[in-house]
Amino acid sequence: MEFLAEFHPPVVHFAIALVIMGVLFDIAGFVFKKESLKHAGFWSIMVGVVAVWGAAITGHQAEELVEHAIEGTKAYEILEEHEELGEVLPWVVSALGFFRLFLFFKENNLLFIGYLIAGLIVSGAIGLQGRIGGKLVYEYGVGVKANQSPSYYIHEEHEE
Repeated sequence: MEFLAEFHPPVVHFAIALVIMGVLFDIAGFVFKKESLKHAGFWSIMVGVVAVWGAAITGHQAEELVEHAIEGTKAYEILEEHEELGEVLPWVVSALGFFRLFLFFKENNLLFIGYLIAGLIVSGAIGLQGRIGGKLVYEYGVGVKANQSPSYYIHEEHEE
């Protein structure tokens, strides 16, 4: 199933965009009292839940491909942090999705405000996860074929 690792970058970008935009659509729908925006939020969150699980599955495969090459380096520590958050986020986003599904069928303004607050917190966690993943790629070159040499990850310039 190593081929799934190739799909991590595009899948993860969909997951990030769908969940964050879903929450933003819901906020706009709530503030402007527009059901069409709330429907866009609902469907974005629902598809975002699926995308987050896809990101977790493909991310696990990507991690398996690079972890041995970077073991004992700063990049490895960051990868472990990324992995730990990546194991929790699908469950958290699923809970948010179930909360949103409940509110789709049972409208309640007070609960909807609670959902929006939870959505903003989850969006922040997703943003943090994206930042950590971006750091792995753009600062350490993890997963970039030209930088697969283990010695690359221990150079002084890559230490914080």
